[in-house]
Amino acid sequence: MAGTDILVGVTAGPMMSNLLAKKPSHLISLETVSKVKTISYFITLDKPELLNGFIQAKGIFSNLSEEEITKSFSDLLTDAPKDSILEMLFPWHRIINVRSLVFKAK
Repeated sequence: MAGTDILVGVTAGPMMSNLLAKKPSHLISLETVSKVKTISYFITLDKPELLNGFIQAKGIFSNLSEEEITKSFSDLLTDAPKDSILEMLFPWHRIINVRSLVFKAK
């Protein structure tokens, strides 16, 4: 059966989407200070853990605006390369807000 080989690619897409369906994502807005104050956005894979003086979260950083992130956070997390997922500790004094991305008011 030469020439009839079938190649099947393996991706993390379905597994990541199953993970997202079970755990609520949040958007953490952070104040970053270098020469100019800017806001950085971190999208979490699950609910951030509150620690003494810190928030611990696992997820990815995004350069998109808050509106763009809220519209497509699921796709952003699903399409993120595995090596871009980080576990971070953010100090309270740098956090502007933490927003739930799955909550929808009726």
